[in-house]
Amino acid sequence: MTTDERVAKLEARIDELQEAQNTASRELVETRIEQWQARIDDLEVQLHLGTAEARDKLSTLSEDLQARWSKVRSQMEGATTTTTGVADTLKSGIEGAYNELRNALIESRKKLG
Repeated sequence: MTTDERVAKLEARIDELQEAQNTASRELVETRIEQWQARIDDLEVQLHLGTAEARDKLSTLSEDLQARWSKVRSQMEGATTTTTGVADTLKSGIEGAYNELRNALIESRKKLG
């Protein structure tokens, strides 16, 4: 095998590995999207089970969470490749909104109990 043939073979292998990495990154993003959607759906179910007094406060937080989620989701879905750093940065913004809503829900339940 000549040097040119070996170089061509290595370049082809690099291309295959880059494509595999891109596919894995997309699958990771899709999995994270599904996980966050499930968590948000669960919170919304809990929101609807709350009292009218708590509902106003939680509804505002829920709308904020949905708005942030929509923005992050479209950014993640629009990316052809997503590095872990970018995904983690986007995740932290959603986590903050999620935690605010969750804490408000817990606080409301304590007041009811």
